[in-house]
Amino acid sequence: MQTTMTGSSAAPGKTTSGGGSNGAVFGFFRLLDELLRRRDTFFEEVFNGQRVWVRIKWFLVAIVVLSGFYGGAMGAIGFSAELQKGALQLLTSAAKVPALFLLSLAICLPALYIVLVLMGAKLSFAQTLALILLALALNSVLLASCAPIVLFFTVTGSDYHFIKLLHVAVFGFSGFWAMKALWQGLWTMCEKSDLYPKRAVSILKVWILVFGFVGTQMAWSLRPFVGSPGLGYTLFRSGQAGNFYTAVWASARGLARGQTGAPAPEADPQPVPANR
Repeated sequence: MQTTMTGSSAAPGKTTSGGGSNGAVFGFFRLLDELLRRRDTFFEEVFNGQRVWVRIKWFLVAIVVLSGFYGGAMGAIGFSAELQKGALQLLTSAAKVPALFLLSLAICLPALYIVLVLMGAKLSFAQTLALILLALALNSVLLASCAPIVLFFTVTGSDYHFIKLLHVAVFGFSGFWAMKALWQGLWTMCEKSDLYPKRAVSILKVWILVFGFVGTQMAWSLRPFVGSPGLGYTLFRSGQAGNFYTAVWASARGLARGQTGAPAPEADPQPVPANR
């Protein structure tokens, strides 16, 4: 398949003017613009095997920087309790959100690649990785664009349960549009290339659901991202029964009932002395 590449589709980081950090910054913002406006260029390059590893590098940079920025916005609610807790929660949440994406991908990608090969896909592992990272990079762009909204509600003192549900809605919104863009791009490329059979696109839908379930469980394992105002700072919350879905339901009920803050953890039962 022959593809005509325009000057604007040059790989990020390879600029014609400037150099060093200025060139890297220019390349980064050009990548973001192309993710929003010219995703078809990325799909064509990946299917043609052009600059695949360069794209992978820049997609990873975008995921770490932008999802980390949103993670920082998630942890900012800690400042409502105390400065030290807020700073620690902001920093750890900024690291946890990129880790959430990349760890979930590490778990789910091998199964997707093997199934696609069995179904006749001719893409290499690097090409498959680049396509999924493209979707996650777009997801991260959408998350970062929503960060000012969640920061506004955080600064104005919105309820803890509302903030948690707002983050769930933002992740759902961003993930939906990112995976939709991936599905549409692959479907379009199926019309132009025999590297990816159409029936494999249906498998991708199932994989997206699996990736979503793994991601929610990973988020539960890496919690807290927001941090309850009534509890002290902790890197990981352990010893709490339930799962992601029960926690969302509990927040929805708490918001409906007008509860503020997270319920305090139950105290450990004390042994009752035996009567003598």
